[in-house]
Amino acid sequence: MKNTNNLKKILVFLVVLTSLLFFSPQTYAQSNLPLVVYPARNQIEVEPGEKHYLTINFYNQLDQPISGYFKVADFIVDNKNGEPRLIDDVNLAPPKYAASSWISLLYDKATLPANERVRLQLTISVPKDVKPGGKYAAIFFQSGETLPDRSIPEQKGIGTALRIASLIYIKVKGPITEKAFISRFFAPKFFEYGPIKVEFDIYNRGDYHITPKGTVSLADFFNNPVEKKLIEEKNVFPDSVRTYQLNLGKKWLIGKYKTNLSVFYGETGQALTSSLEVWVFPWRVALVIVLTLIIITLLIKHFYKDLIKKEINLEKELEKEKQEIEKLKAALRRKQE
Repeated sequence: MKNTNNLKKILVFLVVLTSLLFFSPQTYAQSNLPLVVYPARNQIEVEPGEKHYLTINFYNQLDQPISGYFKVADFIVDNKNGEPRLIDDVNLAPPKYAASSWISLLYDKATLPANERVRLQLTISVPKDVKPGGKYAAIFFQSGETLPDRSIPEQKGIGTALRIASLIYIKVKGPITEKAFISRFFAPKFFEYGPIKVEFDIYNRGDYHITPKGTVSLADFFNNPVEKKLIEEKNVFPDSVRTYQLNLGKKWLIGKYKTNLSVFYGETGQALTSSLEVWVFPWRVALVIVLTLIIITLLIKHFYKDLIKKEINLEKELEKEKQEIEKLKAALRRKQE
C-alpha cells in the first residue's frame, strides 16, 4: 500500500512538471512570436530643422506570416538598471526628451512574411526651434488585429510575446550641458573574506546620455596595488541613475584596504573620483588558530611539567641508589679489615 502511494505521488509530480515545461505561457508565447529587429539601437546626430531618413528591419523567424502594427513611442529610463520603459501616450512623455512626434512612418500596419524581413522606412523631421541635447524614441512592431493603448516595457531588441522595439537615440547638435556625479559609492565597512564587493551610482544631470569609462582599484594598508578593474560601459540617460557593481581582490585578504573610483565621461572627458576604506579580517579562521595555539601551548606546558617532574624523581632515585651503593662499599671495606 505504501509503495502504491509513493508511485502515485511520483506520477503526479511528473504530470505537473510536464505541464510546466510544455504548456507554460512563456514557452508558448516565445514559440509563437520569434521576431528579430536590427539595428536594435540607432544613434544619430541631427541639426535643428533637418530631415533624417532611417531604415529598420523586422525579421520573422516563423514558418508562417505574422500580422500586426508598427508604432512610434517615446521612452524613458526610470530605474537604476538602465531598462527603457516605452510610453505610448505622447502626452505622458517628458517634453524635454520626447521625439516620437518627429517621426512619421510610411505605413503602420503590415504582415511579416514567413522567414522574411520587412524594411520599415521612417522620416525624422527635426523642429527648427528645438534645443540641443538628447531626444529619444522607439519604433516597435506588435502582433494582433488591434493595438492596445498601454505601456509595455521594451525588450532591448529581443523577440517577446507582445512586441519588439528598436530604440532611436537622437542628438540635436549644439551646446550641450554635460553634468554628472557619483551619487553613491558604497561597500560594507567590514568583510570576513574577500573579494570586496563595491557598488556605485552615477547620476546624469546633463542633456544627453553618457557612457562613463574608468576603473576601480584596490590597495592595501601600505598603498601597494592589489587589483584594478575597468567598469562596465553602460549608458546613463539624462535625469537617471545607473548602478554599477564590482568585486575586487581574492578570498584571502587581511587588514585595511582602500578602494579608489576614477571615472571619465562626456566629450571633454570630465572626471569623477571617490574613495572608501574597508577592513578585511577572517575572524573565524583567526579564532580557530588562536584556540589551536592555546591548546598546543597548554599541552606543551602540561608535558613540560610532567617531564620536569619525571626528571626530578629520576634524580632522587639516582641519588638514593648512589647512597645505597656508598653504604655497600663502606660495609665491604669493614669486612675486609
